[in-house]
Amino acid sequence: MNGQVHPLESEYRAFSPASAELADRAKKVFPGGDTRASAHYLPYPLSIVGAQGCTVTDADGHQILDFMNNFTSLVHGHAHPDIVAAVQTQVALGSAYAAPSDHQLELAELITSRVPGIDLMRFTSSGTEGTTMAIRCARAATGRQKIMKMEGGYHGSYELAEVSLVPIPNERGDLSAPHSLAVDNSFPDSVLRDTVVCPYNQPDLAGALIDKHANNLAAVIVEPILGSMGMIPATLDFLTVLRDKTEQHGVVLIFDEVITLRNSMGGMQEVHGIHPDLTCLGKIIGGGLPVGAVGGRADLMQLFSPEAPRPVMHASTFSGNALTMAAGLAAMRCLQQEDTDRINKLASRLRHGFNHAFEQSGIRGRAMGAGSLTNLHFLDQPAHDARDAMQGMMAAGHMTRLLHLAMLTRGVMSASRLMYCTSTAMIEADVDAAITALNESLAVLRPYIKKERPELLIG
Repeated sequence: MNGQVHPLESEYRAFSPASAELADRAKKVFPGGDTRASAHYLPYPLSIVGAQGCTVTDADGHQILDFMNNFTSLVHGHAHPDIVAAVQTQVALGSAYAAPSDHQLELAELITSRVPGIDLMRFTSSGTEGTTMAIRCARAATGRQKIMKMEGGYHGSYELAEVSLVPIPNERGDLSAPHSLAVDNSFPDSVLRDTVVCPYNQPDLAGALIDKHANNLAAVIVEPILGSMGMIPATLDFLTVLRDKTEQHGVVLIFDEVITLRNSMGGMQEVHGIHPDLTCLGKIIGGGLPVGAVGGRADLMQLFSPEAPRPVMHASTFSGNALTMAAGLAAMRCLQQEDTDRINKLASRLRHGFNHAFEQSGIRGRAMGAGSLTNLHFLDQPAHDARDAMQGMMAAGHMTRLLHLAMLTRGVMSASRLMYCTSTAMIEADVDAAITALNESLAVLRPYIKKERPELLIG
């Protein structure tokens, strides 16, 4: 807008002066005022001072429905009484022992009883650490170096996990053999050489790539729902080919279910009936505290045993710490199949209402996802892979940011990339309030779309 502040940004600034003040202070101690890139957005993020159930309270005292849930990790929303009680009890007994504990064992027993692909497991301090250890395990088991990951896939904060996270047009290469792209200037060339990028939801192309690289391929890692690029579900055909081809060539198949475990007691591997060799977990299994895990076939997981001749090294100060284990055990005990069924149904209601809102507004857009996970795309048709998602992002331009700000000022919080998830703290009225907020936000946004991005209008 020729350097001028957009009216919807001005509305947001007027809504959140206390957050603006805190953001200014933050710039004096954090680069760009930010200590967590995924939670940052322009002109500045809301500062939160408290939360209860499905509602957060910002620094200006607004009550806001939380459909972000710390990027899907709070399946029960905020301050669930059973989790609060478990943490209060445990913190008085100590937060970390550097020793086994009963809660550690009980949480592992619960997880291994639910997730079909996990015989044995180890806790880590984050999902990032969990995927790192899965990849190291696969390399140790196979003696091979290369890893195949999906274009648009995200597996944590390290170079290999972020290769080709953003499939940039004119750089990404042909769909049949995508280029390995660095997400920033920190990537060594060796990481790009050792990463085979696979197009998502392309069974034939995936099979051909595995055949081509099989002799050097240690593992294939895949999210059953492509999270960071817009909650795009994998097709059964795609996952079946990955399973069949990896078994054929002795390649380790890794499911990253850090996000998707919330969709079923046994994750998406239970939903699809496809069992990977290794599974990475995180988010909901920590009850709101930092956590991760890797688990899988007993023969592979035994490579971590400290009693093995040359174990895969895994020493992590806060892995399996007593406080997280207490919170995670309480959270997982509270999550039963009827709970996942209910929040999945709520999310289905949300997607249906969001899609109707786009239709009513005359703006090209749709809600995608599966189970309790949803993302908005400025697209006519469902996104099939990361390249489709990129098409929607490029078409939308800054309208994605403006829609996010408009929803915040109308009392609904999502990720800035327009990711939403439901929690057990929610009821239908909360979902309906979000749908109403989207109707209102699109109505406010439409004149600017008509002026600045008319190609997003229908007809």
